[in-house]
Amino acid sequence: MINVPPSYVYIFALMILEGMSLPIPSEVVMPLVGYYSTKGLIDPLVGLLVGTVGSLIGSIIDYMVALKLGVPFLRKYGWAFKLNDEKLDALNKWFSKYGLQSVFLFRFVPVFRALISFPAGLSRMNVSLFIIATFLGHLIWDSALVYIGIRFASTWETLIALIDQYLYIVAVVISIVIVAYILIKGNFLKF
Repeated sequence: MINVPPSYVYIFALMILEGMSLPIPSEVVMPLVGYYSTKGLIDPLVGLLVGTVGSLIGSIIDYMVALKLGVPFLRKYGWAFKLNDEKLDALNKWFSKYGLQSVFLFRFVPVFRALISFPAGLSRMNVSLFIIATFLGHLIWDSALVYIGIRFASTWETLIALIDQYLYIVAVVISIVIVAYILIKGNFLKF
């Protein structure tokens, strides 16, 4: 049996979730890979590949959800996005013209990084091209983030020390604001 350090399993799992459009930002996970590599806790290349493959798997899951559930699902639930047959047709035409470039380029745009998998699945983009464009986009993006983590490792240490020092003060202030908001919104306090 292969003994995989837990850190790689965490990176892999978090990046699958990030690739599936869940609010796990690669902008936090992958710079930490770089940071921890400067401490000798993670091999930067292994961490990069594990994270990139995780993102790819998450993106493929979103692609397959759109491919399998497709237009009938969007017709039923698309009201939230104000989608109708005309808009779906326009999206499909646009994506068939610019799909490959869109999948690659949107991998560099936060939030849309994961969401671009849905129109790719809806338009039935060639899965091999989707995987290649997605992998290359994720690899370049994740490489830049790992580099940032390595380059600014000392800044991370300063930031972590500041957070540790002021965490209790910030938590108390946030708690007071939340309680005040609830009291004012619930008409318990009147101004």
